[in-house]
Amino acid sequence: MPVKGYDSVNLPTGLYGKVKALVKTRDDLGYRSVTEFVAEAVRKRTEEIEKANNLQTQLRESVSN
Repeated sequence: MPVKGYDSVNLPTGLYGKVKALVKTRDDLGYRSVTEFVAEAVRKRTEEIEKANNLQTQLRESVSN
């Protein structure tokens, strides 16, 4: 059961292993856990998508005016 305030997701075993190895061997990256790495990766990707959506909206608005 997830910790209060958290939900869980499943990752393919190979992908989880890659992330776990990065977290374990690359202290310079600054991640303390797989969860921290995945949370940042998801956050960055959602920000990219939101930014792209905003640009598309702005472009449509400027073309329609």
